[in-house]
Amino acid sequence: MLKLKEPFYSPIEKSMLEFFYKAFYEPILKAAEIPLARFNEASALLAAIRSGRVQYHEGVFSGKFGADISRELSSFARFDSRSNVWRGNPGPDIKGVAVIANAKRKELIGRIQESIDNASATIDQTIATLAFGADLPLFAMDQDIRKDLYDIGIIPELTPATEEYLRENYSESQRLNIKNWAPDQITRLRGMVQKIQTNGDISNIRALILAEWGTTAAKAQFLARQETSLFFSKLGLQRAGDAGVRRYRWSTSHDERVRISHRHLDKAIIHFDFPPIVDSKTGRRAHAGEDFNCRCGKIWILE
Repeated sequence: MLKLKEPFYSPIEKSMLEFFYKAFYEPILKAAEIPLARFNEASALLAAIRSGRVQYHEGVFSGKFGADISRELSSFARFDSRSNVWRGNPGPDIKGVAVIANAKRKELIGRIQESIDNASATIDQTIATLAFGADLPLFAMDQDIRKDLYDIGIIPELTPATEEYLRENYSESQRLNIKNWAPDQITRLRGMVQKIQTNGDISNIRALILAEWGTTAAKAQFLARQETSLFFSKLGLQRAGDAGVRRYRWSTSHDERVRISHRHLDKAIIHFDFPPIVDSKTGRRAHAGEDFNCRCGKIWILE
């Protein structure tokens, strides 16, 4: 029974992760690496201001206050429980450190914003150069299809021209997927910068970047698996059709993860030209293995 295997889409996922990292995250990480001076000082408050955990502006301290910081602040400021800030008039040493810290924060945010702007401006050109089809293990896929169709007899070989066409067609589909998704990625990265601007804390920039990277990595895995699954299904139909097959029996994975609409299709006889409805609300049709994260397979019916 023909089913998608991890080795078929894992090379694509790896290449896609590398692309997303270089296109979006590498410039941001470089922009975030500001060489800050290190001070071995006893003041927890000054250290917190320098790191960005505490911000000072016009008599107001905001941010994260530990016991040591609160103790220092209490010597010249009052805590406002409503707004969770300290208000007071600090000495010139604190004001001076705050001025430098605020300038560095503004510079850092500006550089990150610039890196995102540059990525947004050049992303279409970068996408146009992608060739994920080159990573497609087409030979291994075709060998699986051949084994599945072994009882039929001779199956036509994939010609170099056909292979080139299939790889380019796959690349074009993935380029379109990424192009459609890239604006959402840019929007989320801008939202990440907005969070930094809103709370003023630059100490957790790496944590924010890592959290966003997790979302991006999940998207890369989804696009690699889904597009490869769709490609493999269509390739199987094409190769089986070349061998004279026109129908198959739908076979689910027979476990609790099988969606209801696919469970109803189990053992159904499907003609190549008439894929069944897999979503009753939209009327969307798909063959086994083509729906989102579908693990169903095809059992060819020999005429």
